[in-house]
Amino acid sequence: MYFIRYRVTDEDGTFLDEFRSNAPDFAKERIGRIRKYRPNLTVTETPDND
Repeated sequence: MYFIRYRVTDEDGTFLDEFRSNAPDFAKERIGRIRKYRPNLTVTETPDND
């Protein structure tokens, strides 16, 4: 199965969340919940096939 690792930080580079998923809709929803409270997020996506 192909997974993507998502790392979420705010505009200051503060770590907020990290997770892996193979469901883009789930990732979008999870990041959207954080974005409600911290609108200026940086999301880094990297392949994670361990």
